[in-house]
Amino acid sequence: MDNTLQHWGIKGMKWGVRRYQNKDGSLTPAGEKRYARDKADNLSKKKENRIDTSEPNPKRWVKEDLERSRKVTSAASELVKEASKLERESRPTATRKKIDLSSMTDQELRQRINRELAERQYNDLFGKEEAPTISRGREYVSSILKVAGEGLAVTGSALSIALAIKELKG
Repeated sequence: MDNTLQHWGIKGMKWGVRRYQNKDGSLTPAGEKRYARDKADNLSKKKENRIDTSEPNPKRWVKEDLERSRKVTSAASELVKEASKLERESRPTATRKKIDLSSMTDQELRQRINRELAERQYNDLFGKEEAPTISRGREYVSSILKVAGEGLAVTGSALSIALAIKELKG
């Protein structure tokens, strides 16, 4: 097996930079679409908040794309966190059934309490611990949420780093 690293991208193209212009300065189809959207967005703003759109600005577009991607990733990450929280909160918990104690005498009540305490001590000392049973569906959802959360965390970090590098480059 030959261990080689091959790159099939566009020669001289920077990582994460989309091409909106051809070498002669004309816009690509993606650039035309982007430029039209940019002008429409700009015209909907107040005059003092408008950006100069007389010339296409691919660098600003890349920054906006990265920022938009970061927002989408962080929103998805928040959704995964909320879903994980809901899954944790919806786990079944043991509840105690209330007993009508008015019909018992004090002596019967003490005997019952002593018996329960003795059984608990015995089970704590000599009983085998059993893991709570979790349904297969709940296990599946938990594993999906864990993987999705980890993936979104990595993606969010990568986008943050890309934005920081873009900011430093100017």
